[in-house]
Amino acid sequence: MFLRALLTSVLLTQVPPSQTVSSATDAPVRPKASSVSDLPGQASNTGTTVAAFPLLTLEEAIALAEKQSPSLDAARARLQQSRELGNKAWSGYLPTVTASGAYTRNPQELSFALPGVPEPITLQNRDQLSGQLSARQALLVPTLWPAIQNAYLGEKAAALTAENTRREILFAVAQAYLGAASLREAMAVQEQLLEVRRGFERDAQARFEAGDAEKLAVLRATLDRKQAEQEVVRSRNAYATARSALAALLARPVDFDVAPPQGSAVAVPAEAHDVAVAEKTALDRRPDAAAARLDVDVARGGRRQVLFEYLPNLYANGNASTTNTAGLTGQASTWTVGLALSWNLFDGGLRESKLRESSGRIAEANANLRGLEEQIRDEVRKSRSELESAEANLGTAEERAKLALESARLAKQNFDAGATTYLQVTDVNATLASAQLSAVAESLNVRLSRLALMRAMGLFDPTGHSLVPRP
Repeated sequence: MFLRALLTSVLLTQVPPSQTVSSATDAPVRPKASSVSDLPGQASNTGTTVAAFPLLTLEEAIALAEKQSPSLDAARARLQQSRELGNKAWSGYLPTVTASGAYTRNPQELSFALPGVPEPITLQNRDQLSGQLSARQALLVPTLWPAIQNAYLGEKAAALTAENTRREILFAVAQAYLGAASLREAMAVQEQLLEVRRGFERDAQARFEAGDAEKLAVLRATLDRKQAEQEVVRSRNAYATARSALAALLARPVDFDVAPPQGSAVAVPAEAHDVAVAEKTALDRRPDAAAARLDVDVARGGRRQVLFEYLPNLYANGNASTTNTAGLTGQASTWTVGLALSWNLFDGGLRESKLRESSGRIAEANANLRGLEEQIRDEVRKSRSELESAEANLGTAEERAKLALESARLAKQNFDAGATTYLQVTDVNATLASAQLSAVAESLNVRLSRLALMRAMGLFDPTGHSLVPRP
């Protein structure tokens, strides 16, 4: 906003006065709203009509992304699936009950009579019915102990992975938003510069007709105006593309304009001033680092699970059955209970192979953890350096803009005194516009660099709605 107003008030006053041109070039033009898209049905400088859209703030964009982002919804769904790992592991220790029934149609009924028995004994009914109920309870299954522990570790790792995904999505939304806001600022500057170029062109034409300027000045002013129109179209298309990308992240139509963020959008954390403290903070706070440490524990638990396969398993069994044929015993229903002990003494070397495989998985998980930790340290160092460079570049760009502003003021004075040419004034104003656009770009770089540093240190959580359960 400040850059637009400054550019409008300064550049337009640099237009040389003329007795024959309209008052639009003799006085500063009042700054437009944030951009042409803020005014309902207003015709833009290129002849197109742009509809008005409500402003979307950075905080609203992040909240909307957390509420309805498809990628974040998918991460939550995966997290919900992972929460069943513990239940699956415990199912091996809980009782299992199985019921079955059967109907058999036999070709004929079989029975025979015994001496002294008044009724014949039926061995097979023509329509035979039977039912059975079986139950099994694990009493001692050593392999389930590390399996249950690993399941809970897997749930925690899945929650950390989902949380890391959530932060990455919100970071991408913040990046897209700030990029769109910067493009909107640049678009507004280009629009104001186009107005200036049109004023120069009108003034040059008037001076040429009055005999006070050469035809070359008119041609130069026309070329500058055409180039400014081309830059306006390019900046508007870039802004429209950025809004479309942001809308895709938010899963909403492109029916909004972005509001310029206030200040630097995010403060630099105190831990970032010391590189060692910043690296330690990142290793402690980043969800992906915590998930990698859990992966090592899961790999070790897998090895313990293989070791426990050398121990025996003990189960309690119970069965109850009934039929409509009593048979020789005269009892239609029976039941049994008992214990079952199994011990796999030799399995052809399978367990030994699994042990070697699990040792390799532990080594792989440790290597992945070390690699991730080095990557995190590198990201922190790189983010600190990029932020330092961005802040230095912003300071240079702001100083350059101040110098360009002073040069434009001096060029105007010299032109009024007849000490400089019209083309020199035009060049000075072009330099001022370039300096203002550079300041907009460097301001964006500072905001993005601060966000990147917060993300690298694991401190970027704008909403605080963590997917990791609190202990």
